[in-house]
Amino acid sequence: MTTASKSLEELVEELPPHTHARLREYIEYLLDEPECEMPAPDTEELGPKAEVSLREITAETVREVCNLSDTLTPPRKFMVAPNAVSIAQAHFSENAWFRAIYAGETPVGFLMLYDDPQKGEYFLWRLMIGGPYHGMGFGRRAVELLIDHVRARPGATILETSCGQGPGSPEGFYRKLGFERNGQMYDKEVGLSLAL
Repeated sequence: MTTASKSLEELVEELPPHTHARLREYIEYLLDEPECEMPAPDTEELGPKAEVSLREITAETVREVCNLSDTLTPPRKFMVAPNAVSIAQAHFSENAWFRAIYAGETPVGFLMLYDDPQKGEYFLWRLMIGGPYHGMGFGRRAVELLIDHVRARPGATILETSCGQGPGSPEGFYRKLGFERNGQMYDKEVGLSLAL
């Protein structure tokens, strides 16, 4: 079962028990914020030349980044966990490095890296691009920025990731970036590696 197909309760139960109360509290905090209408994205303004950057998520930007998950439609919606879940998990993992993906001044996605410089292990844990921004090159450029970031990390020789199979699978996207199957399976997800 992929992370995206698990309920929030199942994801919480997979985490160490001492984190459950804090995680529930954090999710309730996110859900209690008043609903804000997301303006329709002006994808024409962004265009293929928009500068892509990876930025820290702040109290001011977290809701907008979380709401990007609502723009995904099946089958892509089932290939990645909601950003709110990813951000909550990141706050309870000492090895999580996560950023919002921006095109110009517009948040268009999210990525999270498992970053363990002690072991030289780097794993692209989550990558999502909001539905309106698919096919605009923002995901590719965000992964290229991540690759540059990982190359500068201690002991980095390989960047790994995994992806689900079937309709909506991002495997082709990763292969175009140079990732290759590495023979690993993570639950039902295929492991991929990129030599740095």
